[in-house]
Amino acid sequence: FIRARQRAQASTILNEARQLDAAKDQYALETQRTGTMVPVWNDLTPYLKVGSRLAVSGGTDLVGNPFSLNTVSVSIQVHSSTQSSLTAATGGSTFWGPYS
Repeated sequence: FIRARQRAQASTILNEARQLDAAKDQYALETQRTGTMVPVWNDLTPYLKVGSRLAVSGGTDLVGNPFSLNTVSVSIQVHSSTQSSLTAATGGSTFWGPYS
C-alpha cells in the first residue's frame, strides 16, 4: 500500500513538472524571453489552472521541496530530496526522465 501511494505521489510530481515546463515555455513565447532568462514563480502562475494544488503551492511539490525553474531553455528539475524519498517506488532517477 505504501509503495503504491508513493508511486502515485511520484507520478503526480512528474505530471506537475510537465505542467510547469509547459507553463514556462508558454511564458517565454508570450513575453519573448531568451534562453538565459530564469523566470520566477509568479511569472508562471498565470499559465497554471486556477485553484489547482500546483498553482497555490508556491512552487513546491507534494513532498514540500521546491521545483527548480532553471533558465527558459532548460527543463524544470524535481528536487533531489524528493527523488531520493520516493526511490523505493520509482526505481531511481530514470523515472524522472528530463526532470531529474
